[in-house]
Order: sequence, then structure tokens, then C-alpha cells
Amino acid sequence: MDRFSMTRCEIDLDRFEHNIEEVKRLAGSSTPMAVIKADAYGHGAAVLMRKLFSRGIEYFGVANIGEAMELRRTFHRGHILVLGYTPPHLMHYAADYGVSLTVFSIEQARALNAIGQPASVHIKLNTGLNRLGFPPTEQSINEIKEISQMKNISIEGIFSHFAQGSEEEDFGQMQVFRMMTEWLENEGVRLGHKHICDGIALGKYGTLGFNMVRPGALLYGYGSNALPIMSLKSQVIFVHKVPAGEGVSYGLTDKCDHERIIATLPYGYSDGVPRLLSNGKGHVTVNGHKAPYVGVLCMDMCMVDVTGIPDVSVGDQVTVFGTGDNDFSFAEAASIVGVNVNSLLSGIARRVPRVYFEKGEEVMFTDYLF
Repeated sequence: MDRFSMTRCEIDLDRFEHNIEEVKRLAGSSTPMAVIKADAYGHGAAVLMRKLFSRGIEYFGVANIGEAMELRRTFHRGHILVLGYTPPHLMHYAADYGVSLTVFSIEQARALNAIGQPASVHIKLNTGLNRLGFPPTEQSINEIKEISQMKNISIEGIFSHFAQGSEEEDFGQMQVFRMMTEWLENEGVRLGHKHICDGIALGKYGTLGFNMVRPGALLYGYGSNALPIMSLKSQVIFVHKVPAGEGVSYGLTDKCDHERIIATLPYGYSDGVPRLLSNGKGHVTVNGHKAPYVGVLCMDMCMVDVTGIPDVSVGDQVTVFGTGDNDFSFAEAASIVGVNVNSLLSGIARRVPRVYFEKGEEVMFTDYLF
């Protein structure tokens, strides 16, 4: 297969397996639900879902019914939970594709029950994030009891989300969650899987005694003893001299008093590299040396200063984000731009091919454009 893009994500499946084992170690007897929404945070959900299943993880969390359907079309095994909202007119796809839905209101549950097909759900509780969920009230208890008695609905689990405030606030939410689940069980409601810990909370607090956990970023290398698994690579497509006094890129914002050697690279902000890294705030690695961005990143190309780096030529490999000593990491870039690392990982465009490696050898290549 011809490869049309000179920029690619490289994903280390050996590191991924290390992270899976770290998740399993931290989870202990609790069941891990791997969060693979947003195309597994940009790493390629269809590929990683199979790897996770082969390593004993059988529960998967996605953001919406569309993501669930896409994955189910490529892999028919395992349990998939839609963590977000499913509008009533799309609820029937859950039964068609063997997917569980999140329910956070009695109106949702009634609409789902009225479809007349068997439906598996996880109840969402609002313990303090104030985004979605049943509030901690007696009315909520009564409504969840009603859901448990609906003919076509089976409660598979119950969950909430930490707001990731202070440790004191986290434990306050945990206490609300525990109070609500115990109250429901005392009322005779069978809840199945109970989960509030994502990967961050799992690394900080363990399972907190609940029987399911939801690692996301931890699987991809961020938190606890996990190893980052993705690098973004590209190559030099042009090298030229820019005379003293001339600027580079739109706006000519970085005129310099000396001659520079500039390399042009075939990616830009539409590939997911933030424009805020322009004008030397970020760098790439060329032939083992740091090369800062020059001028502003364009939509599909960018320029770096390779003055002083020996023998840079067209075709040389460039590490945009990596894990080597001189590499610019996703975490470092996220800190400079002022976002969390998940937004950078999941923001790498789908037009960038993903290349998977095991033991240093390429084992799979995916390109959504072909």
C-alpha cells in the first residue's frame, strides 16, 4: 500500500502492554473498563480494543452511540458502554449493536423502555461534577428503583465522575457515591458494577473499594508508572537559506539579524499540532538536535530553524512529539499551550496515519483516508 502522508503517529504496543499490566495491578480484583473514546485518545480505538481484549480487558467505554457502532462493526466481542448522552431516536441502536447506555434521568429510562427491546444500562449519579446524573436525593432513589423494575431495562452498573478538585473534594464525592449506592442496595436494587475512579483517581487512591475502574489516559502513558506510547513523526521536505532581516511564515513576525537555514515540514495545526507552539515556543528533533519553530505554524506546513545542525537534508526524519532525551513531549507541549495532555493526544487529526510497532518492528498501518 502506498503511503501518501509523510507525517505519522507511531504507537508502541510493547509499552501499551506494560500499561495494561499496570492498570491490572492497580485494579486488583476490580474490573477495568478501558476508556477508548475519541478514537482511544487519538491512538486508534479499533486496533487497541483488540489488544486490550487479548490481555483480558473485556469492558470498554466510549463517548457516544456512533463511536460504539463503529467499534462494534470491527470487533464483535467485549462489552461497550456509551458514557455520554444518547438521544431517544438513536436508542434502538444499542440493542441492535449489543451496547449498554448511560441513563441519568427518569425520562431517558422511560423512553428507552418504551422502545420495547432489551436494554442494558449504567446509572449515572451526579456527586459534584454537576454535568450529568441523578442528584443525591430521595427522589432519585425512587426513580432509580422505578428503572430497576422496568420490563425492558437491566441495570448493569452505576457510576459517577470525580471533578478532580482537591483530595478533600474527591473524598466528599466518593462518600456521596457510596451513600447513594448503599441506599439503593438497601432498597433492593441490584447495581452490578460500581465505578467512580478513572485512571488518575486509580493511581492516587486505588479502587476505593468499588468493583470497577475506568482507566483512560493511564493506558496511553500518563499517570502512575505508565509509559507514553505515542510519538508523532514527520520528515524534512525542503531546506533553504533565509537572509538576515527576512521573516518566515505569515506575518513575517520573527525577522532575524543573521542568516538562517530553515527546514520546511509537511504538517500544521490542522494535523493537531497547536499553533500556540509557533515562534520558538516549541521545537522538533532533527538528527538528534532540537530545532525550534520559526514564525507561525501554518495549516498544513511549518518551518523550523536548523542553523547549526549538521547535514540536514530533504527526507531526514523529524520527531514532532516523542520520548527521547531531546524530544518535545506531549506533556511538555500541553503545559506550554495551557491544556491537558488528553486534548493534544485526541487532537491529532485522523488524516495522520497510525503505525503500530512491536519489538521495534512495524506490525500494522492504518490510514483513514485510504
